[in-house]
Amino acid sequence: MQVLTRLKAKIRRHHIAHIGIFLLALVLWPILGELDLFEAFYEYSRAHEDWELDELAVLALLLTFALLFSVIIQGRHLRAMEREREELRQQAKTSARHDPLTGALNRRAFLDSIEQMLTADGSEKDVRHVAFLGLDKFRNINDLYGYRSGDAVLIEVAERLKAEVGAGGIVARMAGDEFAVAYDPMITQGRAERVAQRLVHEIGKPVWVNQNTEIRVGVSVGLVTLQPEDTVTEFMRCAAKAMQMAKEHARGRFAWYDAELDRQSMDREQLASDLSKAIAKDNVVPWFQPIVEIDQNRVSGVEVLARWKHPERGFVPPGVFIEIAEDIGQIGPLGLSVLRQACVQAKDWPVPLTLSFNVSGMQFKDPALVPSIRLLLESTGFPAKRLIIEITENSVIDDFKVAREKLEELKAMGVAVALDDFGTGYSSLACLQNLPFDRLKIDRSFVTGISEQPQSQKIVSGIIGLAQGLQLEVTAEGIETLEDLSYVTYLDCTRGQGFLYDQAIPGEQVIANLDDKWRDLPTAPQTISHFAGKT
Repeated sequence: MQVLTRLKAKIRRHHIAHIGIFLLALVLWPILGELDLFEAFYEYSRAHEDWELDELAVLALLLTFALLFSVIIQGRHLRAMEREREELRQQAKTSARHDPLTGALNRRAFLDSIEQMLTADGSEKDVRHVAFLGLDKFRNINDLYGYRSGDAVLIEVAERLKAEVGAGGIVARMAGDEFAVAYDPMITQGRAERVAQRLVHEIGKPVWVNQNTEIRVGVSVGLVTLQPEDTVTEFMRCAAKAMQMAKEHARGRFAWYDAELDRQSMDREQLASDLSKAIAKDNVVPWFQPIVEIDQNRVSGVEVLARWKHPERGFVPPGVFIEIAEDIGQIGPLGLSVLRQACVQAKDWPVPLTLSFNVSGMQFKDPALVPSIRLLLESTGFPAKRLIIEITENSVIDDFKVAREKLEELKAMGVAVALDDFGTGYSSLACLQNLPFDRLKIDRSFVTGISEQPQSQKIVSGIIGLAQGLQLEVTAEGIETLEDLSYVTYLDCTRGQGFLYDQAIPGEQVIANLDDKWRDLPTAPQTISHFAGKT
């Protein structure tokens, strides 16, 4: 562009010079005529005919006409270059504001349009509705059919958007498989929803590529209302969140931005950030709930339960932060941190209680789990024979072979393994058949209130009978009343756990409870004959 500008300036200077010479000739012509210089030149040329001055005069005249012709040609060329430059400028302007593939506005141009809407005066500053669209599983199209077919789908989607939105709306391709539509300011909220439904329907229609390949793609639409008090940054965040809400609820639909859900999401994100820092600083700590040998009425072990006291929110429920830890990929570091702290505390207790520690399904699938536990036991000096690793059925159901290898490695170290929440899965018997468990824990849903639930009585009775046949120790979780304790005692359950004995407590209280509260545990008041007719 700079070369074109310099060339144009040079031609313009030459053009001006030629025009100046031509105008000077026109001005001098009548002056020379008044002074009879032409007649004098004629007489002079006759007198000096051998100099051929008349031929030179004819040459000068021809050169003048040639100069005039050159000026005309260069003028036309200059105008052509000016038009070309204007076309290039328009093309550059268009390229800077439009997506080269689909022809829709690009992200920058769309944001400029939103900025103009927010800063407009008078009637132009109206409430407008905007839709953000994300194609569902578009990457699969590129993988299956190639990028050329993917581009063809994007072009067709843009055309369908333009057709549905109309001349009063704005269509933009924001990035990759994401589009945005700013509705005409006259469109109401109800009509915006109807257009969104049509967009889902129209984009869901098949796209034909090369006349013989049918490709279908879905779309999720997030709707948000642009308010005059918004900022571009906040609006874009809300719009992206609306589309995410649509995708999370159910693909192939539309959803309005929900401020309350967004607030909850932001709160969860902040909590996730705080949790990561807490894990790194070992601020998620172990608490301990007693596990009782029922026949001897003594505490033989404790289950390690994670507790997190947020500096501002107080105690965060485990069901909340455990799920967050899994979502952000921190469940492994969280589990090892809590287990390490528990081993350090329990190693020097006066009574050698066992530690039962639940490993999540995601953590169990980590190839580094067993080596990490081995290193942890070596570094803390905690005896492997006092550690019981509990896993749920969902942790092992995908691949029994891999699960068996890990469990056998743990058992080779001296660590016991238990099947937790037994009875709640779909293949619990298959787990017992294929994997080398040492004990199982009956889920609390079968135990709590068992004296009034005949169905649970039959299930628990069957589980305990099965475990005894397989020579597995059994722990009944969820013992909350003396009636619960009486019934599992009648069924010869070996171990019990629940609020009847105690809730989870901090590690510094364990020694005191061993000498006091846990020395005088509740016992079953009912006789065996009381339950004889209930099974």
